[in-house]
Amino acid sequence: MNKNDNAFRPLAKKMAALSLPILAGQAFGLLYNLVDTWFIARIDTSDPWLVGATGLVFPLYFIVMAASFGITGGVSSLVARAIGAGRLSELDSTAESGMFLSVAGSVLFLLPLYGFARPLLSLFGGSGAILEYGHSYLVWLLPVVPFMFVNAVFVGILQGEGKTQPMMLSMMLGTVTNIVLDPVLIFWARMGIGGAGLATAIGNLVSTLYLVSVFIAQRSSVRVHWKLSRISLPVAGEILRVGVPHSFMNFLASISFIFYNRMMVGLNPMILTAFTLYSRLEQIALIPVWSLSSALSSVAGQAAGARDLDRMKASSRTAALMGLAVSGTLYVIYALASGTLFSAFQSDPRILELAAVIVPWMALASVVSIPIFMFMTVMTTSGFANQSLILTALRIYVLSVPACALGVYVVGKNLQSAMMALFAASLIALGVSLLWESRFFRALETGRLTVRVSAGADTVSASAD
Repeated sequence: MNKNDNAFRPLAKKMAALSLPILAGQAFGLLYNLVDTWFIARIDTSDPWLVGATGLVFPLYFIVMAASFGITGGVSSLVARAIGAGRLSELDSTAESGMFLSVAGSVLFLLPLYGFARPLLSLFGGSGAILEYGHSYLVWLLPVVPFMFVNAVFVGILQGEGKTQPMMLSMMLGTVTNIVLDPVLIFWARMGIGGAGLATAIGNLVSTLYLVSVFIAQRSSVRVHWKLSRISLPVAGEILRVGVPHSFMNFLASISFIFYNRMMVGLNPMILTAFTLYSRLEQIALIPVWSLSSALSSVAGQAAGARDLDRMKASSRTAALMGLAVSGTLYVIYALASGTLFSAFQSDPRILELAAVIVPWMALASVVSIPIFMFMTVMTTSGFANQSLILTALRIYVLSVPACALGVYVVGKNLQSAMMALFAASLIALGVSLLWESRFFRALETGRLTVRVSAGADTVSASAD
């Protein structure tokens, strides 16, 4: 116990130093989301479907994000483990191999999304005005896809190295561009909600250009040779080995919105708009969790590569405690101020009443999930994304979705009962995660699990030595 206590302070200090630049960049991202939502709402504040249309599009956008996060996670894990193991030569083809995957991913997503935009939005619960708004928004948003994938490679490299300042600046530059262009494209260019989508795409392009400049200036230990001949199939395979399960974790979360949206729309279609308001503004409390997760990816990944099991355990606990302290406090503030915040974006009293029901229960569920999120980050960055995928599937499809259905169709049959059921599912998921974490580290200690430190076939047993 004393050993863990002694480890807490330096680890907390290191993760704070790594996460603060990301926190600053994501704070700008939060500002963008607030401003973007505000400008969209200003098109017609009495129209309940405008803001809801962005929530309709979000599951599809999140699917693309999930794929890009998979590349980021795969690249970051490979870089962190190789650095921890002192095998820097493994990194020479990382950028080109990641770029190859990015181009393939962009083509894979753009073709069906442009070709089947309207049917896909209908599948996610869209109809009538909200479908028309959502289609307009999505069509102009889709040019963002290739920039998201390219950014994923560069961000993954920087995250694995623990170089968070360039990550911060890329987020800030893209966000500022987006905020400036929102009113120009929405109102001056008369593009309406489609202008918000195009502003997002251009903002991501600016982030891409900055990140390219970082690597041209060789501010990373990972070299970009800008040659097709540097593409390595073993390196691409290692990125996919971690990245594909990581992507599927996010896919599962996105696909679950089909079930949640249809259940909630069955109760009241306006719940979709209310939940979109909640989820957009919830980022006030979530950005410290995302920032800590980014720092944890670097610390735990390098510890895994160095076979330092004690540091892996301590980093998971430290990140969870820091996340609970900071985000828990922010969730309390958010819940208390939510009425005032929501009224700035929506004047329909029916939407505000529904949002008031959502806030307390979803905030509690999110706080309870913070330790789960940190543990899954440790498993993923140490090369065990497949286990994180299984835990995610269990948490969403065995616990949360059935619990929500129980509240909608059986017990209570209203929004309140659905929210209470989701919170109960989160508590059960926390218990499962804590048990899983204990068994995971025991398996590493006994050698039943091994940490791969190479893009090839080599593996080493993790130990506490």
